[in-house]
Amino acid sequence: MKNQILLSFILLLGSFVLHLNSFCQITRGAQPAELYLSTDWYMDNYGHIHYGIFRSVDNCATITLQYESSTASPPDEMDVGWVLGDATIGASYNIGGNELWVSLNYGENWEFREDYPDYTRYWGGEHEGTIYKGGWGLLQKSNDYALNFEIVSDPPNCPISDIGVNEGEFYGIDGNAGEEFFLYHTNDYAINYTEIGIDSSVAFWAPSGIWPKISRGSNLGEIYLVSWWLDSNYKIFYSADSGYTWIEQFESEYIDVYYWRVAYTAGKEPGSFYVMRSRINDAGDHIWLYIDYSNDYGETFTTYFHDLDSTITKISTSKLENIQLSNFPNPFVSKTTFKYNLPKNCEDPVLNILNINGIMIRQFDISRRNSHIWDGRDKNGHNLSNGVYLYNISYGDYYSPLNKLLIIR
Repeated sequence: MKNQILLSFILLLGSFVLHLNSFCQITRGAQPAELYLSTDWYMDNYGHIHYGIFRSVDNCATITLQYESSTASPPDEMDVGWVLGDATIGASYNIGGNELWVSLNYGENWEFREDYPDYTRYWGGEHEGTIYKGGWGLLQKSNDYALNFEIVSDPPNCPISDIGVNEGEFYGIDGNAGEEFFLYHTNDYAINYTEIGIDSSVAFWAPSGIWPKISRGSNLGEIYLVSWWLDSNYKIFYSADSGYTWIEQFESEYIDVYYWRVAYTAGKEPGSFYVMRSRINDAGDHIWLYIDYSNDYGETFTTYFHDLDSTITKISTSKLENIQLSNFPNPFVSKTTFKYNLPKNCEDPVLNILNINGIMIRQFDISRRNSHIWDGRDKNGHNLSNGVYLYNISYGDYYSPLNKLLIIR
């Protein structure tokens, strides 16, 4: 009996991990500092997975639950999917379960609009009530919150990733990872378009199937491009001339995409950009959510943490100060010194040393310190072999990004 209970628990946890490692999304609202998030949420005692749509009006410093569904929801109720913003205050769309729904009261109540086939995509317009949809060629537009659509073009050779600021303006990205990517720009619903080559230092790879992504800015010609690299990190680029030239704004640390989901969007205000990072908590029953907010075009970020447990009215949320963490020398032979700055609200901080597969090798209590010397040995006092290792700092529910170090004997 005990073995059967343990097996059932493992199967439920595996189901939760399978669901939670596939879903997180963030989109801008109609007002400055307004965001909508849709994500896996928690697993209840019956093994049902719960999903939530959340809203923020302060750059995700705080979030509120607007709507939820679960794997046990009645079949006629809306399933939480990808949320899409609208230029109308209070309006948003939900795209999931091959159904399109619309809300006109900040995501609290939803109206069914239509069923759609798997290959259909939707894009929110810059004008109130405007939403586009496309599939195999046909681009359709609605000006009445998806009540009626009309065909505006048939652009079979122009991929669409995001709309622009002007009416009829779209951006797209296409190409082959490891060979070359192209940016597509159109101002007439993709009837005519310009193909712009993307430099390989801006976008070249698509590790784990994560393609480069375009997000429009708030002003004409402003777009962001987020691209992933084989070191399992991403870079944020900014363009003020519709993609002809790019400026690298930010490069992340190593991120294990097996454990972390990452999504991003530009905001409504000039210079605002958001990165949404989430992972399953250590107990394996709910989500830890991190929102990185920038107001300087993606150069620097403030991080907000939300502990999405089942008692949603008691979300634990806090502003996290960025930890500056480094080690020198790197590479090293016999010893290296870690230097860091710890925030004031930091309790019981720990320095973690992991191998390249994320397995813990050594931990150190670093309370009331700003540096720590390590001799390259594991917890049993054995010298570690040559190679790349990872390290970060954790305290409470917070984990700083992983850094790399190299041991050379």
